[in-house]
Amino acid sequence: MLPLLRSGDRVLIDPNAVVGIGDIVVAKHPFKKSVRLIKRVTAIDANANYILTGDNPSESSDSRSLGSFPASEIVGKVVSKTN
Repeated sequence: MLPLLRSGDRVLIDPNAVVGIGDIVVAKHPFKKSVRLIKRVTAIDANANYILTGDNPSESSDSRSLGSFPASEIVGKVVSKTN
């Protein structure tokens, strides 16, 4: 899958939106709290944690290496983008 977002794109998020599988979200990096990640929700586990994956998996740091993300680490759902 080609990445939907490119370096330099800006996104608008809705912090109150319901997040589901297939949505793109902004999340707090689990180890670098000042860093934000933009990833796609690919699953929600039994504990209601989000499994996040980049659209370019060979170049992405995501749940495969960082683990699942609790809802408290999701900043918001991406609702639009500009370049």
